[in-house]
Amino acid sequence: MAAHYKTFVVANPTAGAGSVGRRWPLIERLLRGSLPRLGYAFTEGPGHATLLAREAVNAGWEMVVSLGGDGTRNEVVNGLFSQPDPRACYALDDQGWIVRRDPAPPLSSGAAVLGVLPLGTGSDFCRSTGLARGLRENIELLTGRETRTVDLGQVGYLDHRGEPGSRFFLNVSSAGFSGRVVHFANRGWKGAGGRLSFILASLRALAGWKNLELAVRLDDIEIRGHMLALVVANGEYFGGGMRIAPGACLDDGLFNVVALGDLPRWALPGLLPGIYRGTHLGNARINCHQAREVSVRLNAGVPGLVDLDGEQPGRLPALWNLHPGVLRLKVRGGGTTVPGR
Repeated sequence: MAAHYKTFVVANPTAGAGSVGRRWPLIERLLRGSLPRLGYAFTEGPGHATLLAREAVNAGWEMVVSLGGDGTRNEVVNGLFSQPDPRACYALDDQGWIVRRDPAPPLSSGAAVLGVLPLGTGSDFCRSTGLARGLRENIELLTGRETRTVDLGQVGYLDHRGEPGSRFFLNVSSAGFSGRVVHFANRGWKGAGGRLSFILASLRALAGWKNLELAVRLDDIEIRGHMLALVVANGEYFGGGMRIAPGACLDDGLFNVVALGDLPRWALPGLLPGIYRGTHLGNARINCHQAREVSVRLNAGVPGLVDLDGEQPGRLPALWNLHPGVLRLKVRGGGTTVPGR
């Protein structure tokens, strides 16, 4: 058995305000020093990382490494697993809920291993997994053949044309005010770093914001009310370091669902420090639940934007479900080695 996986790197040269592109000669030298069987390609625009990851899997690469931010990693994850046409899998029922036409089969864990080199603006998945933040340390994590299996989220929604859409996500998805923040963050300058970028985007998103009137189904229970946002979390962190879902676990087979209730918009700046520390769940208007499946319908309000892993692909209504233990994530020694791989 080879000591290391045959590795293909999908690199976003614009990630981290262009730092990946500027530092590539050093990054490549460090990678080749640790991973002798190495290939790579640069992304050229939105969606390209998904295509490159899918081509790498089809070409027989054993590990696909996402080099960039949370958005790049999300695109790579979506390239590791095939996804049926969302128009064949999802539809709107007569009450305005997203429902499944034909349940998708369980995902196989036979896809390539996912490796992560977090050099983007947010790198929230890095925080959720406890990955090291240094370049050399993270490259060292890619050596050897130890992996851990983690859960994979999937969400069906309406895209910006009003057609059914679907994406996988690994860390956090949400709807409401947070989707509006991601909308502004992805259109702003990110050179100031993840935390400041998201704080500035949050302040922009406050202008004219009104809480949404939502109906939410959590497995076999339903809650209704005006909400600032609803967060469906596999990992703990989003938004450039906000510990939005304390205790969320990537491999427990459950989402942590955080409902930020009818909070006035003027209260949000004062709430942010507590969200970064993870102490906000003590607020009487914020509730946390666990569920395998989450469905959300917009009863009233402006269109509720859906975000996932730092991307903003569509809007409510939406249906989230979890695929437990289907993704193999590259870790330092102490994980599990899949026999014969």
